[in-house]
Amino acid sequence: MASRFVPSATRVAALALLLAGLSACSGIGENDRITTASVQPTTVPGLTLSETGVGLVDQSTSFSARAISEALSGARVETVNATDDGRVVSQLAAFGPSGLQMARFRGAGGRVTSIQVVSEDVPGPGGARVGMSYRQTGGNAMECEEGSGSWTQMAVCQRLGSAITYVYSVPLWTEGRMPRGNELNDAILNRMIWEP
Repeated sequence: MASRFVPSATRVAALALLLAGLSACSGIGENDRITTASVQPTTVPGLTLSETGVGLVDQSTSFSARAISEALSGARVETVNATDDGRVVSQLAAFGPSGLQMARFRGAGGRVTSIQVVSEDVPGPGGARVGMSYRQTGGNAMECEEGSGSWTQMAVCQRLGSAITYVYSVPLWTEGRMPRGNELNDAILNRMIWEP
């Protein structure tokens, strides 16, 4: 018959003392609850969307990978293809530390003319981020219309006089009817577009 190991009273006391010491060193007491902080998107320092552009990229920036990379503190910038109203167009895209796209740039006349923020890593005015809801981004303070082309069945919203357009994906879109007011509260910010 196999014998069972039964710790001696001395071993039990030593183990309890060891655990108490570890708790004291960690600053965690018996009745403390361990909680985890919510994970925030990785924001590249200084890289935010404003009425003048993204970071140091504005309408005076040369439309080249090198100029945009320098204005974004050395971010990797590459040419990418994107679909626009059924056409494939070349754009420049900036990639963040994670390797994912943060923003796309269009140009004309050798200068940047449009920026699309496509990642939660680049905050906009008031802390708005791609992936937030219409309600969280203050959408009710904007004028919205039904999108067309690439933005079909999306809500396209803008504050009066702003250079920034907010494009929201609308769940359960009803064909032929643009959702209004509270119906948009759960719409999700798909991207922010800057066009001066």
